[in-house]
Amino acid sequence: MKTLLVDDDPAFRRLASMALNAAGVEHECVASPAAAIERLENAQAPRFDLLLLDQEMPGMTGEDLIQRLRKQGLDIPIVLVTIHDGLSDKVRALRLGADDYIVKPFSFEELLARLRAVIRRSHSNRPVRVGALEIDPRMRSVKRDGRAVDLTTREFEVLWVLVQAQERTVTRKEMLHRVWSMNFEPGTNFIQVHVSRLRQKLEPLDGFRIQTVRGQGYRLASAPARSRGSNPQQPLDS
Repeated sequence: MKTLLVDDDPAFRRLASMALNAAGVEHECVASPAAAIERLENAQAPRFDLLLLDQEMPGMTGEDLIQRLRKQGLDIPIVLVTIHDGLSDKVRALRLGADDYIVKPFSFEELLARLRAVIRRSHSNRPVRVGALEIDPRMRSVKRDGRAVDLTTREFEVLWVLVQAQERTVTRKEMLHRVWSMNFEPGTNFIQVHVSRLRQKLEPLDGFRIQTVRGQGYRLASAPARSRGSNPQQPLDS
């Protein structure tokens, strides 16, 4: 992950850079939000995977920079570094568009763990294409051949769990836990009901179908495509 570190404290930049180097994390350091904007908006500059941003800086705060970047549509993952540990401070930062929040003082082991977790979440939430479907987990939207498909929240969550599993069977227990936060079998057929509704809205599917695995659960199974050949799950920007 290529990280851009933004902090006006040279001592912190030096220590953080040493820790990132030791962990093998490629990074650049800048001393102000203005310098960060110049780097992020420069089309000739390398693309950054993550922004590590101090909250308290003169001229423009870290929160101000987050707001600006989000308004411009830049969805780079952001970890905000701050001295404030109040719940209201954390909630505000997350509402503005930060992906995570770490309070000084902290260990660099914790920081690196948070950076990696944010990157993993970011990658898992990228839009993907499966057959004729374009699925955006952040927007919770589905398009089929470019046309929006109207799914309920639960229908989308069921579909996304199946997409993430690719062609692995998702058991009823796993589906209940991930979609409904249940750790027990309720003795009803509501999973079957949601899968049935998905099939009605999406089938016949180009490139896959939702298959029932008797006694186990459900999975996405490859199926012959109607026109463009087999098209496995892939990021939309690939």
